[in-house]
Amino acid sequence: MADADTAELNRLAFRYAAAVDACDETAFRSVFTRDAVLHVYHPGESEPFSVKRGHRQLGEVQEAMRHNYLATAHQMTNHLVDVDGDLAAGTVLCTARHLLPGAAEALNIVIRYEDRYERHDGAWLIADRAIRFLWSERTTICASGL
Repeated sequence: MADADTAELNRLAFRYAAAVDACDETAFRSVFTRDAVLHVYHPGESEPFSVKRGHRQLGEVQEAMRHNYLATAHQMTNHLVDVDGDLAAGTVLCTARHLLPGAAEALNIVIRYEDRYERHDGAWLIADRAIRFLWSERTTICASGL
């Protein structure tokens, strides 16, 4: 069963990325437990600069994404999980590309998610996520094509 759980937790990471990139609030909330907590940290900081609790506040994340970026692409890698019955813990790395307004510049962020998962009615969900920004870089977008 551990292999099936690991595969399902990997799919959960991909569903999260797809929901963020689509700015789909319903899909975004669907990967979290109803009382999930999301903590967001600047690089090297031990205290979060933002904490969201529950589905209502989690919906604010998608609104901020729509307001700040024209498009995003989150690529999930190196997902490691430890499963213990209906509970699990894990980390996943993410390279998140954000197209800034004006479409001439992109902000690329490397993120480590530190997660606690719970299985509800047979489905794995994120119960607690620490978003740790590791570093960022800005790039110029070439508009002339390839």
